[in-house]
Amino acid sequence: MLIELLALSAAMVAGATILMLVAGRLEIPGPFSRVAVVAVLALAIGAVSGHPLHQVLPDHPGDPLVVVSALILVLALAAPWRWWAVGSVAFSSLLVATAIYVVYLVRITLVLAGGPVGLVLGLFLLAFEIAALTLMVLSVFEMIDALCGPVILPARPDPPSSWPTVAVQVPAHAEPPELVIDTIRSLVNLDYPRDRLLIQVIDNNTTAEELWRPLEEECRRLSAEGHAILFAHLEDWPGFKGGALNWATAQLPDDVEILAIVDADYVVDPDFLAATVPFFRDPEVAFVQTPQEYRDWEHSSFYRACHAGLAYFFRIGMISRAFRNSIIFAGTMGLIRRASFEGIGGWDEAIITEDAEASLRMLALGQRGIFVPRAYGRGIMPLTYEGLRKQRFRWSFGGIQILRKHWRNLLPWSRSGLTQRQRRDYLLGGLWWFNDMLTLGFLAFIGATGLGVITNRPFVVQLLSGPALVLPLVYLVLGLVRYLWGLRIAVRVGLVEAAAALRVNLSLAWVVTLACLRALVQKEGVFLRTPKSKGSETAQSLRIVWVETSLAVGAAILSIGVFMKAGFSTLTLTVDTLLLWSVLIYGSATDYALGDPDRPPESLRRKAALELTDGPIGKVVRPSLLLVGAAAVLVAALIVEAGRAPVQPSEGGVPQALGGLPEIALGPGSSAIPAPSAEPGASTAPGATTAPGATSSPGPGATATAPPSSAPSESPSQPPASATEPSPTPSPPSSAPTVTSPPSPASSPGPS
Repeated sequence: MLIELLALSAAMVAGATILMLVAGRLEIPGPFSRVAVVAVLALAIGAVSGHPLHQVLPDHPGDPLVVVSALILVLALAAPWRWWAVGSVAFSSLLVATAIYVVYLVRITLVLAGGPVGLVLGLFLLAFEIAALTLMVLSVFEMIDALCGPVILPARPDPPSSWPTVAVQVPAHAEPPELVIDTIRSLVNLDYPRDRLLIQVIDNNTTAEELWRPLEEECRRLSAEGHAILFAHLEDWPGFKGGALNWATAQLPDDVEILAIVDADYVVDPDFLAATVPFFRDPEVAFVQTPQEYRDWEHSSFYRACHAGLAYFFRIGMISRAFRNSIIFAGTMGLIRRASFEGIGGWDEAIITEDAEASLRMLALGQRGIFVPRAYGRGIMPLTYEGLRKQRFRWSFGGIQILRKHWRNLLPWSRSGLTQRQRRDYLLGGLWWFNDMLTLGFLAFIGATGLGVITNRPFVVQLLSGPALVLPLVYLVLGLVRYLWGLRIAVRVGLVEAAAALRVNLSLAWVVTLACLRALVQKEGVFLRTPKSKGSETAQSLRIVWVETSLAVGAAILSIGVFMKAGFSTLTLTVDTLLLWSVLIYGSATDYALGDPDRPPESLRRKAALELTDGPIGKVVRPSLLLVGAAAVLVAALIVEAGRAPVQPSEGGVPQALGGLPEIALGPGSSAIPAPSAEPGASTAPGATTAPGATSSPGPGATATAPPSSAPSESPSQPPASATEPSPTPSPPSSAPTVTSPPSPASSPGPS
């Protein structure tokens, strides 16, 4: 019975996914339309599977297809009424199939446990599987929430009778001066009362005087022309970008009511403030966020893929979260009420995605965040693959910092001031970054399974049978299809560019994993350092991605060995497909690292070169011994478990194989979804949603999405460096934290 439920629920998911591709955007509201969609799916699956529903129902109301269809219908009727019929049924079918699959996995894990080591490994794998499935389901919820229903966001209020005074803050660190000057000139041309506009440029810890001195001169020139513009150069200043902005805000006149944050490489539309400031007429509004958008990306296929992946978070993740008042402040092209900002004590200088963290604290006070879905400015994306890795490392590290600081306030029973929906969104936005750690964990189990096949020492923790043998592949394919569909609809790109965006987000899996591991063992903010090495350009590029290259090569060798040993079989299909999926994930990093060095346009080569300089780092603890010890324990457990005779199911224990498929003992990896949905980005993005899983972004796991649901700012401020004759600058506090060595070099959509 359980195997039949498993197979039929998977078939319903596949049918609903196909239906979503065809009619997911059709405006079909109402409960009766949901009943009709479930009935059509059930009849179709019944006809194909040999369960004709019109014959079964009268005499066998407990037939598996009837049970599955009834469960899907109940959940579809309970889904948000804003959703159209096909989207609600697609999500409900996925929820039912996932729940049945989890029951199956729990049963085979506990029934077949062979001794304490096998039980521990089985439970470890089971936890990975449940986490991966949960993230997948939630990423699909976010996608359907944004794309399969009407998008109703707050309309722009009427202009205020008296415009409030706004300070536009431009934090900069080691930026080409010509780019920052373009930003400043776009700001002085904003369509806003001149006597109510102040521009504040804060150069933070840039040691090269030739980079910051031209900014000072440009600000002096514009000030002489009558513009209210201030410039400050901070040397050896603690607290990263947040520390610099905290100092800058304290210097502002008392009449400034609104703070606008703009990254130093953005060219801003003249109507930016006129379109966003009126939202602050509502006293409950604490911040307003607009999407991050970019320029100069059209000429390169790599940049086009990055642009699509980064857009996922704002086109899907933020739209969905806006319905629940749980958006994040993304660090640029956003505004904050000064009273709300001071009410939370300013930016948290210990967290390198300080912007997303601040929005959580403001929402916990019962205030509102407004998402305006139109972009009012365009910046510069990371111009090199290493720059993209550094950006994603920072987002991931900061996301885990937020989770470590606030996890107690995000639990359902906490009294944090957040609503249940806000807690869920922020909690899962933080947990999403672990998606890529799941990918690596699944590779370990899949690799152990493949090695067991090659060496004739079976590694058996979960014994799969019948349709369950191919379910990991079904989930993988359906996840990819959903992500590509969502990205194409949301970002309006073709299939090739959507697939390229997925691949870029997948390639960041190890970087995200490394950031999560580092953030779990140290509190101070760190940035990814580019390893310095001698040799050819190719050798230096491989040095950057040596971990990913090693994982990809190892997985490829194992896949060849499994095929040579087992030949054509269901076992080979499942294990080799999952191993080759890992080759795609980690091998993509190698491919991009060896990519076109002349990719940046001539006008941006200087910025691209600055991306490769080392950013600031935080105080480093030494997690290496802890991580190596944990890895050694896991490897020892795998060795002990390898060679144990598979436990055969007792009668009635685990259903026998159906449909003529043999019962085969598979290692855990082959029974699991390597890592669902995200980015960048995936997610993920996400970005998880990587973001941005996000997401992911789509996350670089088995099924793809956007990056996590936190979208960082594009220009993190860097930590201090030694000073060189500054122009008059404020002195930092004597208690300034010192910043030392970086993390060792090492994925979504999420942003800050």
